[in-house]
Amino acid sequence: MDTSSVLSTFAATSFALLNPLGMLPIFMGYSARLEGGAQRWLALLVSLTVMGLTLLFLLTGNAIIEFFGITLDSFRVAGGILLLLIGINLVMGDPGKAAKELVVAAQSSELGTAKSVYNQIVVPFAMPLLVGPGVIANLILYAGEARTHHDRELFFGLIAITIGMALVTLIILISGRVLRRLLGDVGLSILTRILGLLVASIGVQFVIAGGTDIIIHSIAPAVLGISR
Repeated sequence: MDTSSVLSTFAATSFALLNPLGMLPIFMGYSARLEGGAQRWLALLVSLTVMGLTLLFLLTGNAIIEFFGITLDSFRVAGGILLLLIGINLVMGDPGKAAKELVVAAQSSELGTAKSVYNQIVVPFAMPLLVGPGVIANLILYAGEARTHHDRELFFGLIAITIGMALVTLIILISGRVLRRLLGDVGLSILTRILGLLVASIGVQFVIAGGTDIIIHSIAPAVLGISR
């Protein structure tokens, strides 16, 4: 097994599935009314959460799923439903509303303001928008590959890339103010709603994919077994 090739593929799929560039307009919608320092603190808190969640699922993902007796397909359906609701809220509502309200209520410090907004957006933004079912499945798959081959170099490489992805996410989120200057508040609002529609579509796709797999692998065999 070519370890470097596996790690390169893992890095590419991790970035594509996390999709911090695609989530940037949504982050800007949530943090639109924050000052520069508070927004940077918020980006750091979100990125640390992403790192913690991805490392958690990389190290213990299989054990967690087995402990609760759930499958990735069930997790995909649940995540899809949540994404659908989030997407509807982004399209119909004001993604920056929570931030606007909290900025007024928490003016003690930039970090305090960032923490207040973070508490409101950690779900759904950190999970499942960034760390969603696809990311979790990818982490579990590659971790299982490393354990199967008892490849410590691969396993530590996966950990390093996972941490690196969180750092890349931080850099992209911090650069969001450039996007806001380019688009303006109106452009950012329009883009956020477009992203909301895409998020809702992704949610529907997750539900369809997960539901189809459940029917094929669980329900259909059970029905056929009973009919016999």
